[in-house]
Amino acid sequence: MANKYSKSNNSSKAAENKTMQEYEERRKRLNTGARVMALVLVAAMVVFYVISAGMSFWN
Repeated sequence: MANKYSKSNNSSKAAENKTMQEYEERRKRLNTGARVMALVLVAAMVVFYVISAGMSFWN
């Protein structure tokens, strides 16, 4: 049984370009998600730091 990586499967350039475009779109979406998650993490750390500092000054 041949898969898409076997030598007997002659794929056209259009199919290869389509696959590359899909890969690039998935990568861009993943990068965007990673940036959003990083910003959420930084915001949570800042909020935690401010609350901790406020509580220590309050005591």
